[in-house]
Amino acid sequence: MQRKRLRFENFTVTIFTAQAGEERICPPSELTRGMTVADAPAIAHLLEGKDDARPLHTIPVYTKGGFEALGGDHAPDPRPAGSGATQFVRGIDNYRLRATTEGSEYHCITPRSEIPVFWQRAFVSGRAGGTFEVQPGNFIYIAEGAIELSHQQFRGPTMLEITRPLTATIIEPVMGAKLWR
Repeated sequence: MQRKRLRFENFTVTIFTAQAGEERICPPSELTRGMTVADAPAIAHLLEGKDDARPLHTIPVYTKGGFEALGGDHAPDPRPAGSGATQFVRGIDNYRLRATTEGSEYHCITPRSEIPVFWQRAFVSGRAGGTFEVQPGNFIYIAEGAIELSHQQFRGPTMLEITRPLTATIIEPVMGAKLWR
C-alpha cells in the first residue's frame, strides 16, 4: 500500500493507495487514541448496545475503488468510493482495511492534538453547480474536486478553516469532509 502525507495546521492527511486484496492493519492507538463514549457524547446513541464500538479519532474519506472494513467477528463492512466520515469502529483489536479493486484510495484525516478530541464529521460530495453551507468553527477537507468560497477557488486536496458563515459552490465534482466540534 502506498502512502502520501499532507500536513495542515490542525490536521494531517495521509492518502493511501492500494491494489485489490491489499490490507492495512489499523492499530487501536491510531483509530481511537483511547477515546471512549464519554469523549464523544454527540454519538453516544449510535454506540448503545455495541459493546465493542469505540469513537473513531481519524476521519476517512474513500475516493477511488473501494475497501472493506474487517474487525472482530463482524462481517466485512463495505467502504465504497464516495463515502466516508465514519464515526465509530467495532472490533478494534484486529481492525483492517482491505482494498476491493485496483487503484483503491482513501484519505485518512488525523487531528493534530496532544489530547485526543472527537471531531464531529459529515461526508461532503456533490456535482458541479451544487452548494453546501459552512459555519464558523468548521473545517472543510476537499479530497477531490474544487469549490468556490467568497470568490476564491480551492482545489483538493486542501483543508480550509471557516471563520464566518458561507455557502460553498461546487465547481468540479467534489468529495471530502466537514469537521466541527
